[in-house]
Parts: sequence; C-alpha cells; structure tokens
Amino acid sequence: MITYIMIAFFVFLLAYSVAAAPAPASTSITLRVAHQARGILTFAFDPSQDASKSLQLLSTTNAGRKPGWIHPRGDMLYSVSRTNFPDNSSKSGGVFAWGETALSQVQSPLNLMSSTSSNGLGGVYCDISKDGRTLAAANIDGSTVSIYPLKSGVIGDPTFVFKYTIEKPGPGKDESQTQAYPHAASFDPSGKFLFVPDRGADMVYVYQVDGPESVKHIHNITVAAGTGPRHVTFSKVSISRTFMYLVGEIDNTVTVFALDGVDNSACKSGENGELRITHIQTASTLGPGANRTAFVNEDLASEVAVTNDGRFLYVSNRNTKSYDSDTLAVYAVHPSASASASSSSTNTTTGSGQQHLEFLALNPTHGKIPRHFSLSPDAENRFVAVGNQVSNDVTVLARNPKTGLVEGVVGNYTLGEFDETTELGPMAVVWA
Repeated sequence: MITYIMIAFFVFLLAYSVAAAPAPASTSITLRVAHQARGILTFAFDPSQDASKSLQLLSTTNAGRKPGWIHPRGDMLYSVSRTNFPDNSSKSGGVFAWGETALSQVQSPLNLMSSTSSNGLGGVYCDISKDGRTLAAANIDGSTVSIYPLKSGVIGDPTFVFKYTIEKPGPGKDESQTQAYPHAASFDPSGKFLFVPDRGADMVYVYQVDGPESVKHIHNITVAAGTGPRHVTFSKVSISRTFMYLVGEIDNTVTVFALDGVDNSACKSGENGELRITHIQTASTLGPGANRTAFVNEDLASEVAVTNDGRFLYVSNRNTKSYDSDTLAVYAVHPSASASASSSSTNTTTGSGQQHLEFLALNPTHGKIPRHFSLSPDAENRFVAVGNQVSNDVTVLARNPKTGLVEGVVGNYTLGEFDETTELGPMAVVWA
C-alpha cells in the first residue's frame, strides 16, 4: 500500500508496549479491538495508571477470518468478519452475536450466541436499530447490505440483501471507485432510518425501517464526484431534528446535513413524518482554508465522531506518504448556525458568518493509519481510543472536555509488528 521508514516507528512503539496483566482494576473501563490477525481483544483501561501500564489485555476471542467491525449493545457484542465464513470454501464474511462474560469471568473469551453469513465479501460494518430488532451489515467488496432480525441474541435469516451497482467508475484513484463500495450501514438515533454511504457511487442510500420485515429505500443523497462517502455519525438537537456528519474518504471532507421530520423521543416506536434532508456545510478535514483534495489517495479520511454534548466533532486523517503520526481533526460545533435552514437551503453560515463546524486543530494520534477511533462512553468523553492499522497498535488519548482538544497519550498497547500491508492490524476499537 505505502512505503514507510519503519525504524523510527519501532522505537516509538517499543517505548509504549505493555504486557497483559492478570486482572482489571476496579477503576478500569473495558475496551475491545477487532484485530485482523488475532480476533476480538478485550482490554481493561485504568486511567489511574501511567501510559505504559494503563491497558491490560484480558482475553482473546476467535471471531472469524479478519474481524472487520464490532458493535456493543447492552449485554451483547456484535461483530462482522471479512471473509471465509463459515470456512475457506466461502468468500462471504460472517455476522456474529456474542454474550458478554460476567465481571468475574472477564478474562474468558466472549460467548458465541449465534452466527450467520454476511451475504457478501468484505464484512466491514454492522449496526442495530434503536429497538434492538433489526441488524444491518455492510459488505464492501461484495457490494451488499444485509438485513437480519434479532431476538434474544439470535441472528435470524436475512430478510433483505440489497445489491448495489454503479454505471461507470468514479474519479477516485486505482480501485477506490471502480464498483459500488458500501462502507457502512448506520441507523439514525430514531432507529427508523438507515443510511448506507457508498464510497464507489458517491452516494448515500436512505431506507425507512419499520422492523426487519419492512425496510424501504426512500431516498439517495448524491455528493460531489470523488467524495468517497465512508461513515456517518449523528447528533440529536431536538425531538424532530438530528444533524448527520458524513466523512468523505477520498476528498478528505466532512459534510453536515440536517435531518428534519425524525422522532427522537424516548419511546421506542415513535411516528416519523416525512424525512427532510438539508445540506448545511462541507469542510476539509486537513485544516482551515483547505479545499477538497485531488483524488490521489495521499490522504484518506476514515472515521467521524461527535461528543455526547454535541459541542465537538472529530475526524481521523490517514496520510499514506509519511511515517509521521497521523492526526485527528477537531471542530467546534455551532448548531445555531444552521437552526433556521430550510429543506431547500445550502447556506453554510448565519447572518453573522458563523459556520456550523469551526476548525480548531489537528491533534496527533501517535500512530500510523488510524482506521478507527471511538470516544469513551462517560458523559464527558474524557478519552479517545484509536486503532492504528499500520503501526498495529492501540493508543488512548486524553480529551479536554472544555476545549475539545486531545492532549496526550494515556495508554498504548502494541498488537503486533509494523504492518505496511494493512492486512494484520486493528480494524475497529470500541468501549464496552
């Protein structure tokens, strides 16, 4: 994929590598990593320890060939694998439901409740509806999204398998846009709408979901050619309005949409009106004043996340030409900048000129190729866990809840050798 000067990185990684410890501390937080070569790794993170000792490996779970994503929900964990499910005779990925182990057994592997085919090569993402009845899984290389019913931890037979195609390749370099590449399948906070970003088609497919037996394609969001839609995240601002943030992998942008007509009430089965989608702003992930990048794959944005209080947004940047640390782009969020937007508006500012996203900084991830990161589940999101795919490690960074800035390494664990192939390292990291 890329060429790196590896010696400098080995020195850095060795400085932070730690050994697994026998038991988690009472103050620890559980962290899980989908690692292509090793399976699902369960860690305890103890913020009271220094960076060299704060992450303790507790258990390893065999989760199919190249685990590609993990999603916690209640006392369950769901995952997808890239290929060879159930064995080497198949190219399809797998979808797995795992039962959490009791605290006294946290060092044991996860308990497999059920598993089934993902119905496509390249299992890369899974998500579950708000009511817990519907699971969606995306297969990037197979160009499919599969829908499954869930009941008591059991994944049922697929009720839908959506197959995507494109009329002609996009402008992305090499094979990045030669076919449909659905990179995620994410439910909005209401649980009634499913969004599928397709990197190859420069499109986001929108479905209305009324349970696993009723999934209806209702809309397409078309973005600029060469955007490369990858992932979305959401921030509720009222009962009827949500902001959606879309990261463009190829042109290194984050695009803001307002979703109106949703039902974000606490009840599990609210009635949604007509969904209205409004473009608010598109901003570079590489700094203030930067434009959309050329489609040359030098920089590739990967993940996007917003804080619980909705005040800050983060996007991970991957530079494929340098061995220097990659970065997290940090933005302040100003919801009022788009509070009056209408369904036909494409304005990005208010009368005062304030934008919805205000760029603050590029903070280092202290690793190479941060494919995925996640904010800790505490109210203030005090920590950021990063899975660095090529440096093949996990870093935990401290976050300042007041400024939004990421201020330094508080945990690091080396998972294996430096991996230029990107075939061995971490794919996803989530807090339990």
